[in-house]
Amino acid sequence: MPQNYDNMAKNLFTDYATQISQFVLGVKDVEVLENIDTEQQTIIGQRTDSTKRIRVDNREAILHIELQLRDSTHKPMWARNAAYHGYLVGAHELPVYSNVIYFHPNAGKNDTGIYEYSWRGYKYTLHYKVIRLINIDGQSVLEMNAPGVLPFTPLMKPPAGMDIEQWVQECVNATCAAPVDQRTQSDLLYALYLFGGIVYDSELFERLIPEELMQESKTYQRQVRKITIENTLDLLQDQFHAEAVSAITPALHNINDLQKLKQLHLAAAKVQSIEAFMQLLQG
Repeated sequence: MPQNYDNMAKNLFTDYATQISQFVLGVKDVEVLENIDTEQQTIIGQRTDSTKRIRVDNREAILHIELQLRDSTHKPMWARNAAYHGYLVGAHELPVYSNVIYFHPNAGKNDTGIYEYSWRGYKYTLHYKVIRLINIDGQSVLEMNAPGVLPFTPLMKPPAGMDIEQWVQECVNATCAAPVDQRTQSDLLYALYLFGGIVYDSELFERLIPEELMQESKTYQRQVRKITIENTLDLLQDQFHAEAVSAITPALHNINDLQKLKQLHLAAAKVQSIEAFMQLLQG
């Protein structure tokens, strides 16, 4: 999953661990005991997307969730899950409930969620839950009163007869009405914008979600900062020697003030020398 989607989804899975666990498992009686993502260096050298120690129906278990924009290409999903599942069972000696969430409506169509074989007394069976967002009734999710799940709703099935623009507007309205503080609302709206853009034209979301509503999102600010720095360096490299631009790159990356970065980006198009830009950088 591209980094910006991946980071946003993992932030949601951390901030709304209980709500998303309830959504994935389909039960209310879930208690998240521990986030164990950082421990999951698997036998194939990859980390799982989200792994929690939970208590459900009065028993402890491991909840494992993989996020897929599209179909897994370098290795079949059943093979990846077999590796994850085996590692997690061995490491924690608890039941492991594995899930794969497919974002794109064309993804996961051929994933049965089952891998098994048997021969002369040898037998292995793996069952994991396949969650294709397009198959989920989006309206029922809007009515769940679970803010952490709202960013995924544009990718879910809209009510019969409702066109995509109307549906996205419903998702935006529900997110704006969620009982959260302004910064959290900004995070949720930016996540909705990111995930919706996986399938639909981002112009639709830019029109329905005013930029000022997303500006307090930390993830949004990080992304704008990253793009502003990249664009500034591109402008400088078009005008000056690569070595000179490389020399000031670390100083540019050390600036966290987004407003100053935007001013430097504007200046980069007009500055007469790299020395003059350096003075602005240090000012």
